[in-house]
Amino acid sequence: MAKFKVLVVANNEEKRLMIRQRLAIADDLALVGFAAVDADIMSKIKGYAPHVVLLVQEQGDAGIMELAQRIYQGFPGCAIALLVPELDMELVKSAMQSGVRQVISEESLASINDQLVQAALFEQGRAIEAGGEPRIIAIYSGKGGVGRTTLAVNLATALATAGRRTALVDLNLNLGDAPLLLNINAKDTLAELAQEKTSFTIEDIKGFSMQHSSGLSLLCAPASPEFAEYITARHVEMLLTTMRPYYDFIVLDLPNDIADTTLTALENSDDVYIVAKKDISSLRATKVLITVMTTLQQQDKLHLIINSDRPGIVNTKDFDRILNLPVDYILPEDNRSAQLSQERGIPLVIGFPRTSLAHEINRLAQFLVDRSARKELIQPGQPQPTGKTGSGNRRTAGKKQKDKSTQPSGPDKKAKVSDKPGLFAKKKTGA
Repeated sequence: MAKFKVLVVANNEEKRLMIRQRLAIADDLALVGFAAVDADIMSKIKGYAPHVVLLVQEQGDAGIMELAQRIYQGFPGCAIALLVPELDMELVKSAMQSGVRQVISEESLASINDQLVQAALFEQGRAIEAGGEPRIIAIYSGKGGVGRTTLAVNLATALATAGRRTALVDLNLNLGDAPLLLNINAKDTLAELAQEKTSFTIEDIKGFSMQHSSGLSLLCAPASPEFAEYITARHVEMLLTTMRPYYDFIVLDLPNDIADTTLTALENSDDVYIVAKKDISSLRATKVLITVMTTLQQQDKLHLIINSDRPGIVNTKDFDRILNLPVDYILPEDNRSAQLSQERGIPLVIGFPRTSLAHEINRLAQFLVDRSARKELIQPGQPQPTGKTGSGNRRTAGKKQKDKSTQPSGPDKKAKVSDKPGLFAKKKTGA
C-alpha cells in the first residue's frame, strides 16, 4: 500500500517518541525520519523527499514560521503541518500565511494521523505541477550469487540509456564488482571521498564519480576491503541526501548483510528489490531478510524478483506462500549471455539487447520511467501502482519456461499459474 512519507522536525526527545508511537499505527503514513532545526534542515528535506513535514513548535522556536515559509517555497508538493502546545487564532493565521496546511494542537494528538493525511492530499496538486520526484532504488538479497550486481548494473544502465539522470552507487564496500561489469578502471572511490571530505557537496560527489558511455554515473566501492572501514552510516546518509535532488534515479547495489551502512541505505531508499533464486537456501535467506525489514518498518518498500528462473523442487508458489510477498518479476535464466557480458565489461542491455534477459531488464526500467512520468496521486487505503500484472499480482518475464508453475505473459496478459502445489504446500488430510 502506498503511504505518505512524513519527516518530523523536533528537538525534544519525548515529543519525538510520542509522535513515533502515533505514526506507528497509521495505515497511510510512513515515518521516514527525524530532523532538528539547524543549518542542515533544508538539505535533509531534500534527501528524505517527504510528502509531509511535521514541524513541532517548542519553547524558543521564534523562527518556526520563517522555516515553514522556506519549505513551502522550496519544495512544491511537500505539505507542512505544525504541532503546537495549544491553538491560538493569531498563531493559526500566521501559520496559514506561511504555507502551513494543518495546525494541530497537542490536545488533539489522537487525530494527528488523519490531519497529516489531509495535509498531504491538499498538497498533491502542487506536486503534479512541480514534476515527478527522484527515486532511490536498492537492489538487495539475502545471500550472494543470485545476480544482484548484474541486475543493478544493467537496470542503472537501462535507465541511463532511456535518457534519465542516473547514478549507480556500489555499496559492496568489501568486494564491489560494478566497475568490472562496466569495464571501468576505478581511480577514485567512496573511500577517497570519505577520507578527503568531511561533508559532501554535489560537486564533490561528481568529482569522485566515474562516467560510463551510456551516461551513467558510477560511485565505486573501495579498491580493497581494508578501506571499507572509512565509510560509515553517516557518510551513506549524507551521500544519498546530497545526491537525491540531482538525479532521476539512484540505484544502490547493496551487499547481502545488515551492517549499519546497508541499513541506512535501505531506510533512505524508496524501493527495495530483493533478488532471489528458486532454491531452498535462497528462500530461507529471503525469509530472514523480510523479517528484518518488517522489524525496521520498511516492508512497504519491498518488491521480489526471481532470477535465473528454471524448473526445480522449489517453485514460485512456495515463495508466495512462505514469504507472504508476491513475486513482482521473474527473470529468465541466461548464464551464457550474462557471463559474456561480465567478461567483456559490456552491460547486457547494451551488448546483448536481443536476449530475453536484457529485454526483461529493459521492461523493468521502462516501468520505472513510466511510473515516474505519470506522477500518480496517492489515494489513502489504495495499493501502490506497480508493474505487477496477471493472476496473483505476478509478472512473469522472458521466453517460454519449462517450469509449468509460471509461464510468460506480455504487459497486458494475465500470467497463467498451474495447480502444481510446490514443495512446501500443505498436505490434505482426512478421508
